Order: sequence, then structure tokens, then C-alpha cells
Amino acid sequence: MLRTFILSLALTATLALGATAAYAEEATTNVSYADLDLSRPSDAKVLAARLQDAATAVCLKANPENVAPGALEHCINASVHMAMSRIESNMDAMVHDKLGNIRSAMHDL
Repeated sequence: MLRTFILSLALTATLALGATAAYAEEATTNVSYADLDLSRPSDAKVLAARLQDAATAVCLKANPENVAPGALEHCINASVHMAMSRIESNMDAMVHDKLGNIRSAMHDL
């Protein structure tokens, strides 16, 4: 179960719009999922909503001058994608560490 992979992690969703907007500034927020069991669909929905809300806030803060619906939607999608990649990386690292522990334990037998 994924419950064993849930740690007290804070995920930083960072957006840097770069050359797409002159006024763009870097904005970050933390989205915790330590209280969720991502193997449960209801908890996965909670995280999805948290990421969507956080991405919207980050995008509006990073670029308040460019809130055109298309640009805002693109920013939100990119931010959520970056956050999901970070979560996947964290989970992959946790699995790798646990497998390393098992391999070490096998050598001790």
C-alpha cells in the first residue's frame, strides 16, 4: 500500500515564467500530502484539489498582469505537472531506499 510511502513531505510547486512575461516573478507554495493515503481514491481527489488550488494561487501571484484564461490555464497545467513529477520522484526514491534495505538485509542472512 502507498500508505507506507507517505512521509511528512512538503512539495514545493515552483513556477518561473521566464521570458513569457516581463513582470513574472517566482512564486512558490507548499502542498502537504502527509495526511493522505494515495491508494484511496478519495484521498487522491483531495490531493488533486490541493494541487489545483495551489497552482492557481502560484500562477496568479507569479504573473498578476497576465491572467488571460488561456495563459492561466497553461500555467496551472504546467505547475500541476511539475508537482506530480516531484511527487513521483519522491515516491520512486522511497521505493528505491526500501529495496536497498531489503537487499542489505538479504546479505545479512
